[in-house]
Amino acid sequence: MRQNIGKSWLVAWVGYVASRPLVTLLSIAVATVISAWVAITQFQINSDLSQLIHQEAGWRDDFETYKAKFPNLVDPAIVVVSGASFMAVENAARQLEETISAREEYFTAVYSPQNDPFFRRHALLYLPLNDLYDMTDRLSQAQPMLTAVSEDPSLRSILKLLREGVANGETETAGFATTVRLLTQSAQAHVAAEDSTIRWTDEFFSGQDTWHRLILLKGQRNFDATLPNAAVMRELRNIIVAMDFPAEISVGITGEVALSHEEIEAAMEGVQLAGWVAVVLLFGVLLLGVRSLKIIAATFLMLIIGIIWTSAYAMLTVGEYNTLSIIFLVMFFGLGVDFAIHFSLRYQEAVNLAGDAAVQALRESAGSVGGAIVMCTITTALGFLGFWPTDYQGLADLGVISAGGMLVAAFLTFTFLPAFYAAAGAIRPHVIDIPTSDRLVGWLIRRRIGVIVAIVVAALSAIYSASQAKFDYSVLALKDPDAQSMRTLRELQANNIATDYSLNILSQGQIPKVELEALVTVDSVTTPFDYVPADQADKLFVLQDLEQLLFSAIAPVRSASSPSQVELRAEITALIEAIRFAQVSPELDGLAASLGQLLRDERQALAQWQEASIGALLSELAWLREAIYVEAIGFDDLPARLRARLVSDEGDFLSVVVPAENVAPVAALSRFIESVREVVPIATGRPVIEWGVGGIVVSSFQQALVFALVSILLVLLVTFRNVRDAVLILIPLALAALFTLAIGVLLGVSLNMANILVLPLVFGLGVDNGIHVVDRFHGTGDVTNFMHSSTPRAVMLSTLTTVGTFAALSLSPHQGTASIGILLTIAVALVLVFTVFLLPVLLSFESATDRAAA
Repeated sequence: MRQNIGKSWLVAWVGYVASRPLVTLLSIAVATVISAWVAITQFQINSDLSQLIHQEAGWRDDFETYKAKFPNLVDPAIVVVSGASFMAVENAARQLEETISAREEYFTAVYSPQNDPFFRRHALLYLPLNDLYDMTDRLSQAQPMLTAVSEDPSLRSILKLLREGVANGETETAGFATTVRLLTQSAQAHVAAEDSTIRWTDEFFSGQDTWHRLILLKGQRNFDATLPNAAVMRELRNIIVAMDFPAEISVGITGEVALSHEEIEAAMEGVQLAGWVAVVLLFGVLLLGVRSLKIIAATFLMLIIGIIWTSAYAMLTVGEYNTLSIIFLVMFFGLGVDFAIHFSLRYQEAVNLAGDAAVQALRESAGSVGGAIVMCTITTALGFLGFWPTDYQGLADLGVISAGGMLVAAFLTFTFLPAFYAAAGAIRPHVIDIPTSDRLVGWLIRRRIGVIVAIVVAALSAIYSASQAKFDYSVLALKDPDAQSMRTLRELQANNIATDYSLNILSQGQIPKVELEALVTVDSVTTPFDYVPADQADKLFVLQDLEQLLFSAIAPVRSASSPSQVELRAEITALIEAIRFAQVSPELDGLAASLGQLLRDERQALAQWQEASIGALLSELAWLREAIYVEAIGFDDLPARLRARLVSDEGDFLSVVVPAENVAPVAALSRFIESVREVVPIATGRPVIEWGVGGIVVSSFQQALVFALVSILLVLLVTFRNVRDAVLILIPLALAALFTLAIGVLLGVSLNMANILVLPLVFGLGVDNGIHVVDRFHGTGDVTNFMHSSTPRAVMLSTLTTVGTFAALSLSPHQGTASIGILLTIAVALVLVFTVFLLPVLLSFESATDRAAA
């Protein structure tokens, strides 16, 4: 039988603190108060997601050059105004832009190109040629009405036009029917005291189900705050609420400001939710598995103290949390409880077997399990520290904090728990083994050859499935898909209005546009000169025809005075009588009924209805007078604010390349990036940054995995001084990692920037169970005695609490945190199964060999 790996100094320390419980507990209380003060006063979260990974490469330099030359285009907020009415969207977007621009203390570089008067005036030149032909047809149908309104800018002109059309039998034209429909709806709304505005603009600009207007802006960010964009987002949301737009208008916020803000919100919300769920699950497991209120109380107190101490340690060493490292506040519940359960159940076992006094039982517990806990502390810390030497700063910080947290948990296990148990008095004896597990393991051992063959076959299948695992380097994979910023972004991308996956090219001259457009991965290439309207000669020719067609409306020969209310009532009455006499159509009958109701309601002011019904039409007439009389424009004619976004102060031209494929799958995105950069190596943008960072993350993952494997293997070899034991401990871990990857593929859970830490952690976390099992197996001599010890129950309970903690993380709205929780839940559950049931089967071969040698 091998010598137990416990250390005499650990036994002496536990005996020392157990004999002085009150002094020890008081000292811990004082240290906890000081730590809490440090943790609270120094608490800080670095929410600058760009600092999660060190980026020193040519692709980063290209982006920094782009950022320096076009700072207003990097990390913007985008306010998106949407709706079915062109006029409503246009008016809402203009009001929003004006209001946002006035808040200079929050917003800079506010710009909405579509709201620029230049583009409204030249709107007809910017229409595609076919759309311009279509608008010309609609305007030609409206020509009689436009002329009538131009000569008599009042509702009287439209009423007369309709009456003449009824009398002359000209009611079948599209323009007539449209006017009847709009006037009927307006009259009904006016009677109902609702908005009766007729949106004539919508009749000019039709052809889309939904219109969008984008307002771009930069926000005053504060990276010293927990949420650096909080003030910007709060002010934007307050402005939108205060504008009180009608239900038909929707306003969303996206862009990097909104995306990063809502990601951090999701991460914080997820940590809080997971923390409470973890506490509830932990209490339930301990209550069912331990059934000792003293042990449960000691465990929870130790975890609370450990969280406080670790938080203070994090602020004094790393100096801050980030969106990844903050999850350790939840993970500590699952990891710290392992040590508490193993020590407490071993203490309970010592009390059961010998009925020893508390101090002696605690000393025996330290001698029995203390060495294994120390070893687990080292191996778990090494598993976390795997990312420390890498460029993945976010996970490096998590590793440093977690490693310190493991040391804190170990110290409290050998200091707080003995002092607490000594002060609390004897605990109630309780069953410590799991008889059903002994029978199951015995059944497996009798069929161990078949079990191993089955495992090998399953592992081969898992290898094939795991080989299909994909790494998604897009940061969008980490965000809450239900967040407003993500919903708005998906809407823009689905309507081909904007995409987060375009690439930017800076050039002093021409770019190989033809060569780029020839790539199968490219949909379009837009240079600054593409903002000059195409086919201007053809469009100007169409506008000349339109000018002649609408000349009577554009340059009326007369202008009637505004009618009185009496005159309006007379015109309405005349139209009603003409409709009733002609009995032409149900639509006209409906108009007559609505007009009659309007006349009967004496509260209705006809002058107000006149403004609502033709006010927008008069505005569009004024616009037409400008839009038709335009000349060809060149690049220098574009608005200065737009040219500043297309040409840098140094004369660099900005071109944008849009992908042809759906680049949500990273394989397609990689093809797009690599093909474009092969033609133009300096092409940059957020996709290139993610692509480059993805390479760093994969490299960091490989380094961390090798570091964890090698360091843990060395610790096992030094401790057990036996290659066989070290290999046996690693086998369940390797199988758990393999099957986790395979199950992740089946569930559609891709590896991403956050959950890639899972595989190195599997070895750092899972090795604890193997160490306890092998150490206790050597202490008991065979599998049967081992299965009747407290170790299987301790392994079972500690792992279940860890599984509960990670399962709680999977509830987070932050997809990175949730995916960590999902994969770690699967991995740790598999580690439990393989350690408790497969490892004893493998150890049974060692027992048989020892018996044969004897």
